[in-house]
Amino acid sequence: MTEVRVAKQKDKNEFYRLWKACFGDSDAFCDWFFENRFSPENSVVLENEGEIASCMQAFPYTIQIRGKEVPGAMLCGVSTHPNHRKKGYMGKIFSYEMNYLRERGFLIAVHTPAVLPSYFSFGHFPVADAAYLKCNVTPSLKKDDHICIIKEDGWIDLYPLYCRFAEKYSGIIKRTEADFLRKAADYAADGGKSIAYIDHEAIKAYAFYYQTDAEMICVEAVSEDGYWGKLMEGLFALGSGLKFSAKLPPDVEISYPFATLERLQKGVMGLCNAASLLKALNLSVPYGFKLNDHVISEHNATFDFHGDPYPGEPVFEISAGHLLQVLVGYHSLHELRSKIVIYDEAKFHEIDHSLPKQNCYIIDEY
Repeated sequence: MTEVRVAKQKDKNEFYRLWKACFGDSDAFCDWFFENRFSPENSVVLENEGEIASCMQAFPYTIQIRGKEVPGAMLCGVSTHPNHRKKGYMGKIFSYEMNYLRERGFLIAVHTPAVLPSYFSFGHFPVADAAYLKCNVTPSLKKDDHICIIKEDGWIDLYPLYCRFAEKYSGIIKRTEADFLRKAADYAADGGKSIAYIDHEAIKAYAFYYQTDAEMICVEAVSEDGYWGKLMEGLFALGSGLKFSAKLPPDVEISYPFATLERLQKGVMGLCNAASLLKALNLSVPYGFKLNDHVISEHNATFDFHGDPYPGEPVFEISAGHLLQVLVGYHSLHELRSKIVIYDEAKFHEIDHSLPKQNCYIIDEY
């Protein structure tokens, strides 16, 4: 017999066990994570004969969409024990979690899974890309005196730059100061280090990275325009001769003869409450549309773009996942027209024009 339920504090050890079985992270990271990040009140489990076979966690965050701040959750640790896979457990906990998050007042749920298509059947579609700068061997460069190692007591000085950077993107987490410091401590728990590029006593760029004897991986990079190259070259100098990878925003233009830059989809989002999200975004868009969703039944209705019931004939019919791609600004309605049933072509074009695409980026992995 299986049961899906909200997690409890006493489940922490079982969450830890599943995380280790599925993801293989270090003990140091897992110990820190489950001491500082475990949030049972927003997470769910599936029990099979009294044993937790599948689980997922959710952390509350403010997420920016089209310049508006909305209450959302970041999903992570979505896992099923190897002995219980291919039994449909993931579908059960996902449906339960999305409806539960809706009840708790969250409007959207975002995550950055390793295999994005695994979540398309739940209506969680891509809403952000990332650019990956990679090379097999970094060149030997002279250390730039503007590059400074940032210790724990200096993390707070990086936060204003993050805030300015985040304003440019739709779909990004608007970290509070506490969120930012916790994320920095998260990196440090597994050996992460940080640097900053300082020009005229002002922090112009920073990076959090991991370095081993063979490899350097930059997991978070933030920069003002004009300093991306200086930040990357600072990392190259520190990791001379190592294999290198850096996750960057998708709109960064940077090139080196020894490296490749590849843009990939890196972030999906699910819709918890369409009506409330539309109200929060306060869009100046006319007419109405019909929404379909097999996960959240309240979404199966006709809405206007203020989130209210629409009494007239809908201009088009769309799934919840594809609507969210448009609301975030990752896709235009025109780009998705093959996924949409259009009833009025002229009005559809008018709505499309009212919802321009946005720069979309999700910097956080969990």
